[in-house]
Amino acid sequence: MDPLDKIEQRLDRIENLLESLQTPEREKYFYSTNEVAERLDLSKWYVRRLCSTGEILAEKHPESGRFLISADELERIESRRDALDD
Repeated sequence: MDPLDKIEQRLDRIENLLESLQTPEREKYFYSTNEVAERLDLSKWYVRRLCSTGEILAEKHPESGRFLISADELERIESRRDALDD
């Protein structure tokens, strides 16, 4: 194998590794109502109310009984909100 081919293969592996490091990982899978309220700039009470009425899809923690909002649901809300702001 040509030395230049070896270098090219190594560079390809390095580039692939760098790309994988740049891909943002999901921060969390679930968020509390406090975290969602802060991220959406809403009151904690209002976010809990939206969870209670089903406007925000949330699950209740089996032990604490607190609402947990999935990352997918938070993304859905943020994308709808962005569309409404335009």
